[in-house]
Amino acid sequence: MNVNPVNSIDEMNQLNQLNIKTNTDAFQKAIQDAMNSKDKEKLKEACQDLEAVFVNQMLTEMRNTIPKDPLIGDDFATDVFTTMMYDNYAQSIAKNANLGIADAMYNQLSKKI
Repeated sequence: MNVNPVNSIDEMNQLNQLNIKTNTDAFQKAIQDAMNSKDKEKLKEACQDLEAVFVNQMLTEMRNTIPKDPLIGDDFATDVFTTMMYDNYAQSIAKNANLGIADAMYNQLSKKI
């Protein structure tokens, strides 16, 4: 079996876009669940999750501007590793750094509960 690294990277980008859509759909479901159950803690968590998706997209676009390191190379394993690392960075930033996106969404949506 012959694996073309360029196709693998394209497939990874397509999976990333699908993951963003899935996360957005999950956010909408989480918002509906929180609104129906009048659970403000679930609502806060859903807002932080959406902020993490936004931060992840921002970090991904920033990473795309960095030239590839000729020592490490440009292979599928490195792409998977860095994608997972940036996912964790985004979760940590959304949870610990006070960007205000989640708070603004929470304040707006909690008025309806």
